[in-house]
Amino acid sequence: MIFAIGAFDGFHIGHQKLLLTARKRAEERKTQWGVITFDQNPQTLFNKKKFRALFNSDERDLLIKYFAIPYVEKIPFTHNFANMKPEDFINYIAKKEDIHGLVVGENFRFGMARVGTPEVLAELCAKKGWTADVVESLKIENEVVSSTLIRESLLRGEAEKAARLLGHPFFVSGKVIRGDMRGRTLGFPTANIVLRNDKIYPARGSYTSVTYINKKWYPAALNIGFNPTFSGRRKLRCETHIVGYDGNLYGKTVFVFVVSHNRGEIKFQDAGALSEQLAIDIQTVNVKATAYLEKHTEELRKFGEYQL
Repeated sequence: MIFAIGAFDGFHIGHQKLLLTARKRAEERKTQWGVITFDQNPQTLFNKKKFRALFNSDERDLLIKYFAIPYVEKIPFTHNFANMKPEDFINYIAKKEDIHGLVVGENFRFGMARVGTPEVLAELCAKKGWTADVVESLKIENEVVSSTLIRESLLRGEAEKAARLLGHPFFVSGKVIRGDMRGRTLGFPTANIVLRNDKIYPARGSYTSVTYINKKWYPAALNIGFNPTFSGRRKLRCETHIVGYDGNLYGKTVFVFVVSHNRGEIKFQDAGALSEQLAIDIQTVNVKATAYLEKHTEELRKFGEYQL
């Protein structure tokens, strides 16, 4: 087996270079390929209070299916594992898998105190008779594509830039719960999605999005924020009005793919002013989402195949 190794937070276009290299090397060696990753992002262990991953474990599993990765080994990332010496790490994975070669990015580090560089990896692989491919980082407009850059883009509301760097749409998912029903009162019922503490969410505001329900894609107006128009202390909310859908989603898990940022969060004078703006937002969403669905038919068809 040829394995690409990494945290793979998002399987962005830089990660996709590693997947392609692993697949090509496997073809040359007439063997199979796969991915060695971790059950949690290493930064979660060391910076749990602040770090938020691009995608949670269920969302990563969806991406693994989308990219047709034939084999995945998820290693529990613990303090003991993190404190392994580089050679112990190599011996550890050698016991778990039949390995013929490894593929890593040029910024890959492993072992205690991150002393395991790609050069160290290559030396250890040579001792095992394995191939070692070190893939150069991908740059777009003089910026190295990374999960950090994508997170920063999302926190600025730059959903379209995040999608370019990911090579697929950023998305959020979660179980739909009952809200305060204000959207329904305003004439725009919303599905309130449970937020997770381990995942990043885009900057507060209104977004054009699409969501997949009952084997069909729908335009959706996604709002992330605190609903400042109404009084009272509120938690951050993620809610979406699904255009053209009329049904009960309570208790179901939905996936919402973020297309573009429409406006920031606004505190309106009253509910009437908010309702007027929502009508405008939904017109914008309909136009943008319809165009997006037409342009990305095949991509979204593949995602749809793998959803619950």
